[in-house]
Amino acid sequence: MKKVMKIKWLMFVLTSILSVSFAAAQTTAPAAPAASSMSVPINTVLCTIAVVLLLIIVVLAMTVNSAVDLYKKRKAEASSIAKNVSLLIGFLLLSSMTFAQDAAAAAPAADNSSAHVAKIYFYSFIILIVVEIFAILFLLKTLRFLTGIEQLKAQRIAAGQESSLWEKMNKMKPIEEEASLDTGHSYDGIRELDNITPPWFTAAFLGTILFAIVYLYQNHISHSMPTQEEEFEVEMRQAKALQDSLLKLQGNNIDESNVKMLGEAEIASGQKIYMSNCSACHGDKGQGGVGPNLTDDYWLHGGKINDVFKSIKYGIVEKGMKSWKDDFSPNQIAQLASYIKTLKGTNPPGAKEKQGVLYDESADASAADADAATTDSTQTK
Repeated sequence: MKKVMKIKWLMFVLTSILSVSFAAAQTTAPAAPAASSMSVPINTVLCTIAVVLLLIIVVLAMTVNSAVDLYKKRKAEASSIAKNVSLLIGFLLLSSMTFAQDAAAAAPAADNSSAHVAKIYFYSFIILIVVEIFAILFLLKTLRFLTGIEQLKAQRIAAGQESSLWEKMNKMKPIEEEASLDTGHSYDGIRELDNITPPWFTAAFLGTILFAIVYLYQNHISHSMPTQEEEFEVEMRQAKALQDSLLKLQGNNIDESNVKMLGEAEIASGQKIYMSNCSACHGDKGQGGVGPNLTDDYWLHGGKINDVFKSIKYGIVEKGMKSWKDDFSPNQIAQLASYIKTLKGTNPPGAKEKQGVLYDESADASAADADAATTDSTQTK
């Protein structure tokens, strides 16, 4: 009768744990819309694994409980083990209920932070599964002890009839057989024994040879996988593409109020743009044609780089120059304006006559420095 009551109690625990676990699995449903790497299907799989492991734990607990009845010699110890098993199951039940409560509390937050909630589910299931694995190992160890397997194994090892796991892994010979392993070589009291190489070391060494063969075939014969040099080149191309995209984003922030003279590489790019789009009106050397001369000190619409940028960007429609803002990015316009500024004083042959107002760049630079100094002094005060 007592044994039947124990089985009924264990079945009640099984039903409670499964109910709580399925409730926890159902609470993951609100996280479904989340665009996260921790997706709900993964959590569902983990929940299923947790439930299966809990089922295994309960079956093992029932087996251990039955083994306790067969363990007659140490009643006090058997009682202690039974108590430990009961405490373990109670702990698992408590942890499952706590997890279910945490999941239920976190469920309303799925609308605002579904990715965060999905991660909570994921790591909670992982922790629960780890606890269950340790519980299974504990129950197996207890079962082996109750059935006498551990004692029998210890006796066989002590009698030399069986080797320990460490000895099996290393194929060690007992100390009584050392005389047969002695090679006769001795130095300073240290004897050389003809022990074999441990099997695990041999297996690892053979594994490296197999890996080398597969690597050689895939990388240098079938070329189904990239070599290290090819991987490096791919990564460098990806880094260059990322750099270009970041520079492009940065260049898009340039306008006529903050444009500055660029470096040689950008000026070279501006020259290419000029030769393809501007040379027809302004000449291949900036000497002028339909458009004005760009190499002298006279400008129709301002000679500062900011003015040149603005003229290119918005155009001078009434004089036949189109707006280029839809054709070039802000960074490209800055490159073009920087190149045009480098044409000053080149004096190409056949240059067009002066047009516009004289622009003194040195005076403009001095005024800019004075304004900067005034701004700094004001900020200091």
